[in-house]
Amino acid sequence: MKSATRRKSKLPESFDELYHSALLEYASGGGELALGRAYELGRRALTEQKSLVDMASLHHRAVLDLISGAESEKQREQVLQASSEFLSECLSPYEMAHRGFQDAVHALRQLNETLEEEIKRIAYAVHDEAGQLLVAVHLALADVASELAEPQQAQVARIRELLNQVEKHLRRYSHELRPTILDDLGWIPAIRFLADGVSKRANLPIHIDANISGRLPGAIETTLYRIVQEALTNAVKHAKASNIWVRAWKEDLLLCCSIRDDGSGFEIRPAQKATRRDGLGLIAMRERVSAIGGTLQIDSSPGNGTELSIRLPLEVDHANSNRTRG
Repeated sequence: MKSATRRKSKLPESFDELYHSALLEYASGGGELALGRAYELGRRALTEQKSLVDMASLHHRAVLDLISGAESEKQREQVLQASSEFLSECLSPYEMAHRGFQDAVHALRQLNETLEEEIKRIAYAVHDEAGQLLVAVHLALADVASELAEPQQAQVARIRELLNQVEKHLRRYSHELRPTILDDLGWIPAIRFLADGVSKRANLPIHIDANISGRLPGAIETTLYRIVQEALTNAVKHAKASNIWVRAWKEDLLLCCSIRDDGSGFEIRPAQKATRRDGLGLIAMRERVSAIGGTLQIDSSPGNGTELSIRLPLEVDHANSNRTRG
């Protein structure tokens, strides 16, 4: 019992202490085994979400400590050389993660473009092919009605009215799936057209303040349009908003877009963790913005409405781009 009392449990080393001791071991000639510890420390740092700035600061402190203990200029040069190799190995997991992220972003961008092409195909099929079939039905009904008595012609007229309503709905669905104005005139006229339709159907004022000239690459315009579309849908269906404000402006080399409503709001963290089957969802919206190199910030709280803020770095060749828009 006494011996157990005398023994003091050794506290686990902190990450900083582990890094310092591993660097010291490698600088002292530890070889590949010590260099392997650098890689494992890098993996742990990535898991613990330590930033590159944190790692650079930690490395700087450790190197200064080792250099202060060097007895000659040659030893200091050896320490600097070894520390450079150690840091490179330690940061290799970060490089691998970055490459993986870039591959994922590229795959996501391709997926979004493929989906938009399919949506475009369906929208045009609904508008053109279904429209042609309805015209044919109208002509056939006209032929039938010409040979019917007055009471039956009234019935045909009611059928025509129903067909007109079907045609109206198909035209609206086609425009909402992929408005031709998005391809022809760009995302600003497209969101004005979208907002006008949503406002009329929901009897909800939507205020647009966007005076940006020039066009952006098609993938960017499509993503911005889809985010605004989803935000308007959420505000109408879930937020029970009385007003919606959409703003777009340029700030230095950034394109900024804000969608704000005065609805019920929500708790952000639980909503971000939840899995939503309807619409893009908050996580998917962030992924779509990230795929075009931008950021999406969501500000909301119960009873205080919601604001989505998009910030997108603008490249010089974005303006008046004539690239294929998909």
